[in-house]
Amino acid sequence: MKINNRLLLMVLVSGGQLACLMGGLLWFGNWLGAGVLSRLRQQALDANEQFASQTADMIRRMHLNGLRPGSADWEQIQKVIEQTKLPNDGYLCIIESEHGRILCHPDLRHNAILLTLSPGETALQGPTGGQRIMDTAQGASASGWAQMPDGEHLIAVRDLPELKVKVLAHQRARGINEVIGQLNASIWNIGLVVALFMAGATMGLTSLIVHRYESKLAELNASLEEQVQRRSRSLLKTRDAVIFGLARLAESRHENTGEHLERIHHYVKILAREMANRDPAFNEEMVNTVAIASSLHDIGKVGIPDSVLLKAGKLTPRQRAIMRRHTIIGADCLLDIKRRLGDDDFLATACQIALSHHERWNGTGYPFNLKGDQIPLPGRIVALADVYDALTSDRVYKCAMSHQQARTMIVKAANKQFDPLVVDLFLKAEAEFEKISAQTAARAAIEFAA
Repeated sequence: MKINNRLLLMVLVSGGQLACLMGGLLWFGNWLGAGVLSRLRQQALDANEQFASQTADMIRRMHLNGLRPGSADWEQIQKVIEQTKLPNDGYLCIIESEHGRILCHPDLRHNAILLTLSPGETALQGPTGGQRIMDTAQGASASGWAQMPDGEHLIAVRDLPELKVKVLAHQRARGINEVIGQLNASIWNIGLVVALFMAGATMGLTSLIVHRYESKLAELNASLEEQVQRRSRSLLKTRDAVIFGLARLAESRHENTGEHLERIHHYVKILAREMANRDPAFNEEMVNTVAIASSLHDIGKVGIPDSVLLKAGKLTPRQRAIMRRHTIIGADCLLDIKRRLGDDDFLATACQIALSHHERWNGTGYPFNLKGDQIPLPGRIVALADVYDALTSDRVYKCAMSHQQARTMIVKAANKQFDPLVVDLFLKAEAEFEKISAQTAARAAIEFAA
């Protein structure tokens, strides 16, 4: 689509609308960069508190006389610690209340120097921290984060005054930072461990303890898995809604907002599915990613001045150069978000689309005059969908073309403006394109009659 034709689609809006767009973009970036991470960290702290509390309760029920290293009681608890694994490469350990030195640790048998360490002297920072771990009030609990030699840990502390020890549940923050919206929790079968410890007890008592702890573990694992799935679905749903809302704000200076984005989404998804039928490597996840990301193809227009973006007449060469920068502005914006969030297939695809949807197969497009397969496939798909929608929709300066007219123009542009492969995908699915175009024409006719 030529840039001159695109300008004719623009309508005047107030200057305050641009400020709202920029504010929404800033909020979106902050939400992705801090909000999701904060929720996952809090979830990990809540889980740690449960682990520390349950371990402390278990130790109380064992009626131990003390935890002197090498004793039978110590051996029982050390085995529990060795057999217990928390999410995010986490673990349980037990320290002295008075000096904060390690008593039980998963690696203690292989690294005796751990007995000389005093993690209890480490400062525990909010939400309930702000003090040394060993200063946790007698019989109380606390949670927060602390800087350990191998990085930041999320820690929950439970005091056992009767044994003069504290139970610590750790999760490494590194795992949470690397995996957004997911919790890979794997806890060994505590019931089975307890059964091994209680080998000399009566068969009835052992069976009762195993059943009790197996039930608790099953409930905990089921609850954590359900929370992860629910949060993941909620985050994806929120992400898609915010993306569409942000894209609609960016297009709100255009008289044809929501329906245009919806049609582009459908056209792109049709082409992407045809591509998936041809190339098994282009899976359903990629189809959905390209379709959702297409909503952000013109997000960079929020950075174009009103004097250029809303100009009704022909652009000067200088103004045309400014307008063409919307591809780079959009890609830079999405890359900034990607830097905050980390590696993300969706953001990478959205960047490709924003940057390359005006490139042409013969190398005459912009911003980089990419040619042929140098243009990312998502950008080639969105380019055709965008042009088809413009041709078959009413504009202030023209009536909508028929599907056949648009089809003829697109076929002629194969090997010039469009990737011939994408044109072939379009021809295979043109009946679906025509159906969506016809629905648009029918709605327009109803609105005109009204």
